Amino acid sequence: MRNLVCKKLATYLCMKPSTSPSLEPPLYTKIQDAAAGDQCNNHLIDHDDSTPSNPTAENDSVKELLKKIIDVLVTRVNNEEEQSHEGDKEDDIKKDWMLAAAVLDRICAIGFTIIFIGGTLVTAILFIARP
Repeated sequence: MRNLVCKKLATYLCMKPSTSPSLEPPLYTKIQDAAAGDQCNNHLIDHDDSTPSNPTAENDSVKELLKKIIDVLVTRVNNEEEQSHEGDKEDDIKKDWMLAAAVLDRICAIGFTIIFIGGTLVTAILFIARP
């Protein structure tokens, strides 16, 4: 039905469907967890000039926190991409319905014009041919 209304009838009535960008999967860059762990600073800053008791445990906890932050950011980016993709789908559906409405409007306008002109001609002929 969609193909009939949006493509075939639209071309017969000289109507062009609106151009919409193609829906390709969004391109995004993946954040690598190992690289984030390598970027963290291995030196601890201590304000009271004493050496930390267990620097590897603190580094591990910092790395875990960084991984959690990266996971949250990746999840947020993926959610935003899904929402924009859903918005694009809704826009395409809305454009298809607008085209279908325009096609139906054009068909009704043509039908009304034919009936109006035919009725006017019949009335004129009956009025002129009256004895």
